[in-house]
Amino acid sequence: MRKYRKWSSAASRNVRLAGQRVLATLDRNEVLGLLKEGLHDLAVEVGRLVAVGLLEDEVNQLCGKRHTYDLPGRKATRHGGQRGWAMVAGQKVPVARPRVRHTDGSGEAQLEVYRLLQNRDNLRSSALRRIIHGVSMRNYEQVVERTRRGFGVKRSSVSRHCVRVMADRVRQFCERRWDKVRFAAIVIDGKVYARETMIVVLGITFAGEKCILGLRQGATENAQVCKELLESLRERGVRTDLPTLFVLDGAKALRAAVANVWGENGLVQRCQVHKLRNVKEHLAEEYWPELSRRLAEAYHETDYARALALLKQTAAWLVGINPDAAASLREGMEETLTVVRLGVHEKLRKTLASTNVIESAFSVVEEVTRRVKRWRAGDMRWRWCLAGLLHAEQRFRRVDGCRHIGVLVTALDALSPKVDSTDKVA
Repeated sequence: MRKYRKWSSAASRNVRLAGQRVLATLDRNEVLGLLKEGLHDLAVEVGRLVAVGLLEDEVNQLCGKRHTYDLPGRKATRHGGQRGWAMVAGQKVPVARPRVRHTDGSGEAQLEVYRLLQNRDNLRSSALRRIIHGVSMRNYEQVVERTRRGFGVKRSSVSRHCVRVMADRVRQFCERRWDKVRFAAIVIDGKVYARETMIVVLGITFAGEKCILGLRQGATENAQVCKELLESLRERGVRTDLPTLFVLDGAKALRAAVANVWGENGLVQRCQVHKLRNVKEHLAEEYWPELSRRLAEAYHETDYARALALLKQTAAWLVGINPDAAASLREGMEETLTVVRLGVHEKLRKTLASTNVIESAFSVVEEVTRRVKRWRAGDMRWRWCLAGLLHAEQRFRRVDGCRHIGVLVTALDALSPKVDSTDKVA
């Protein structure tokens, strides 16, 4: 701990001294000119000069001050310089790279500060962050903070950096493990994205936190794609031997995949919003207000038998208007009341009764990719969709009613006597 504090103090002193030398090199008119161009340009220019100062400090530590000869114990000498670059504010900025050679003839000495200043990860993460926030690659060169001598921010360069960063994030995402996490609920939904169907799996932990678990690209929500997606989650540690509530949009392929992988441990809650939307498609608009009122009354009921009776009454009412609408309501009707049957608290029930948590994440994805004009490689959709989902994940908050998830887990475990008591708080 003492060594760390000593190093931090020395590093801070070097930066402070470098900053003082920077102010000495900038005259008043130059500072005012930079301020007119923007504070970002001034900050980048100051950062470049600070980098030069830090390099000079390291050379002084190795070789001593300039014009100091016959210094006892000196192990390196100056050997001129050459053009180089450093990463400042997410871009390459030209700096003079000093060269140093060992006095024992072993060759050129490597400058540790120069190596740190050339960390390309700073450029890649900075470029991706700006593009996610709406800056197009075509306009990146004009909006990035840069000095007049900056380079490395061309459109093609930014594109390559973003592909590398996205590839790293895809790899990290696919290697996520969930062995020690208990998911009380899992939400699955598919959405047409850039003319392809992207199926997303979102998990809600025992603590109420939301996590993106999986993503799969397919032509449609077919059973094979959904099954492979859920099996991949099992391979990465998601428990399939514990009762779990699944919130689905009503697609038969998703329902079949859950039954295939989770078996009896998968309890399905059909999305109430999708159910209302599907029934409305069979009716004229004049019946929509009454239908919405009837379904809202049933879905807000706390007694399962009473809620089911209200839905059956609504189906009987629909028979006289449109038998197909009544059939649409009856299809999976009991599964739209699973959260009611489990006695889920009203606040938590509002979250788990629909797939809106994924819809909100997809709205962030659409905002991130709204500037993409041309979809090229097959994995481009996958990379961009995942980048938007992970960006949305960073903004996730705990679900409403998270304090009542324990009651939900207890109700789920009560349906499966095989569950060990230690798993209930995992």
